[in-house]
Amino acid sequence: MVKQYFNIIVAIFTLAVVTGCDFDEETFEPNYASLQYAPNGANVGVELGGSTSYDVNVYTANVVNTDRTLTINVGSSSTLSPSAYTVPATVTVPAGSNEATFTVEVSDIDLGLTGKTLILSLEQEADISVGDPLRLNVATVCPGKEFVIDFVLDAYPGETGYTLVNAAGQTVVSVDGNPAPSRSLCLPSGTYTFTLTDSYGDGIFDGGVTLSYAGNVLATIDGDFGSETSVEISF
Repeated sequence: MVKQYFNIIVAIFTLAVVTGCDFDEETFEPNYASLQYAPNGANVGVELGGSTSYDVNVYTANVVNTDRTLTINVGSSSTLSPSAYTVPATVTVPAGSNEATFTVEVSDIDLGLTGKTLILSLEQEADISVGDPLRLNVATVCPGKEFVIDFVLDAYPGETGYTLVNAAGQTVVSVDGNPAPSRSLCLPSGTYTFTLTDSYGDGIFDGGVTLSYAGNVLATIDGDFGSETSVEISF
């Protein structure tokens, strides 16, 4: 009789362990999908006047034996013009896999000097939870063809400012105090007017500015210019 009771207890214990293992397996394999991890966003460079593509990775927490199609959303906080990108409506994670990829096409349309952002996310569904959105930082790049402004500043950089105006009279850049020691810009070829200012009126003591394009010096401005001076440049 004691042996029978012992066998029953062992059987119950074994069933409990097996059931507990199955429960744990379900708990640690949720139906979850996420875009690639990029806490500071993913940088996408577009050549001036051109276009490029960028592959976005999608990951799921588990592997199932059927395809999973997820809806891709573009966030309302995106600053990139809708005419500057193409994003597929969905992405499919194949059966037997926990990875997929979709391609985003972006173009140099109204990117400005500092670039724009495109916010992507997966749509939450009843049977699947999703991760955080992904921010694409889209900006123009012009390897070897940068317009560069190099400063040698004095002890009062807050007094120094500058503007860059194109041939149409449009202000491309305007800085009112504390300019960066060096700044690179991707600009269309043309004629520009660079104006250097000093709010105190004594210029940049023992300093000045060098303007260059594609590694070639276009103009140098000595710091002894008083309140304001201008130079016209072309490239």
